[in-house]
Amino acid sequence: MDAGASISNDHTGETLTMLISNEARQLYRVLLPPGRPSPPLHYHVKFTETFKVIEGSLDLYLGRERKLLALNAGDSFTVPIGRPHTFANYRATASLISVESNPAGTVAEAFQLAYAVANEGGASKDGLPKNILLRLLFIRISQGFIPGIPLVFQQAVLSAAFFLSEISGLKRYLVRHNIHLEFK
Repeated sequence: MDAGASISNDHTGETLTMLISNEARQLYRVLLPPGRPSPPLHYHVKFTETFKVIEGSLDLYLGRERKLLALNAGDSFTVPIGRPHTFANYRATASLISVESNPAGTVAEAFQLAYAVANEGGASKDGLPKNILLRLLFIRISQGFIPGIPLVFQQAVLSAAFFLSEISGLKRYLVRHNIHLEFK
């Protein structure tokens, strides 16, 4: 996703705008509408994520016990590599946040997929794809892993999902939505 590009999720009301995208980092701004539920608890193995609240508040949940860290305007927190986390905006007002992946990950590209699916009516309550193959592809692209499941098992399942997306024609769906990714 190029700097300056914006995408929206009509299902959740969320908007993501890429500010900086290069090999060193991705920095993007996200408008989270009131009542935006959290994505599943996850962790990353290749990058940190720094959440900064520009306007409003953000509930950041850390660890398997989902310890709440409430962030307000001006607050930020860096989630280290390997630390389970998720976030939500359960408030009555919208929140504007920035998220920085360092080094650059592919989380914004994963949201391109999720928003495209949601805008075509294929999202579950959390805003992510209902279709299991598309959901697994989202997880693979976001480089997010689920705590409590061995990483090697998750990587094998996600590799199989990517292979199935190649042979099932889902790659054409991605290209149609301007999502061009190659996995190593």
